Amino acid sequence: MNAEPTLITRLNTEWEWLCAARGNADRVRSWMLCAGVLDADQAPAALDELCVALRERAAHGGAAISDVWMGALLQRVGAGDERDAALAARVLIQAMLPCAQRMMRRSLRDGECVEDVAQLVVASLWEAVLTYPIARRPRGVARGLRLELWHRVSRELARELAPSEQLDAELLAARPSDVDPSLAAEAELLARAVTKAGLRPTAAEELEGARGELIEILVWALEREVLTSQAAAGICDHYREGAPQDAEAAAVLGVSPVALRRRRSRAVARLREAVPQWVEAA
Repeated sequence: MNAEPTLITRLNTEWEWLCAARGNADRVRSWMLCAGVLDADQAPAALDELCVALRERAAHGGAAISDVWMGALLQRVGAGDERDAALAARVLIQAMLPCAQRMMRRSLRDGECVEDVAQLVVASLWEAVLTYPIARRPRGVARGLRLELWHRVSRELARELAPSEQLDAELLAARPSDVDPSLAAEAELLARAVTKAGLRPTAAEELEGARGELIEILVWALEREVLTSQAAAGICDHYREGAPQDAEAAAVLGVSPVALRRRRSRAVARLREAVPQWVEAA
């Protein structure tokens, strides 16, 4: 997926309008204050800054914080006031959009249209938000929304687009019971993206932590044509546990160690320049 789908561009533009519209920030801020997620002096007045503060609070406080602020919004989604419900749902959509974009990138297969996949994933996200049973499932809300999104997209991909492997029951059943199944599905999609990108087979444990983040950046860089497959493979192979020395790696490629290091340095420089774009997308 070399360009951002038109639908995502529209959603982000719409979000900017919502943030600029008078009254939206005050309404969401009042919901968060009533829910006790933030104190008055911690809650920014601007809607976009408020959402950043909520994400940062959840990053430090864990799932319990996410349950409170996402739960407060989901309760508004299910309430009678249509205006409040629409705004609450839209805030949740924006919060979940990075997850949806990862799903789009990793679900795209040969012969499928980027815009079709984007429409399918975003529609599934809206359905997950609008139908989430917050009264019955008030805990693990972020996890529950992610998992519901994986389920819906998997089913719709199999039904509407080119034949695909199910990402649902078989995939999740194969994972250990103590692993968050939504995150397991995401890791599986990353593993498939690595294979599709032509990188060397990667062990499951390499898809976690800092190593997993590096691999995700490399996959993104290949999709956006920031790096060639050779440059990405060079970085991937060098920055891993047990990587061969430059002399050995250069001999396999038929180049000198100096040439190999120069080639890798140029690739790392290009990647470093593009990382801010990846951070923004992620």
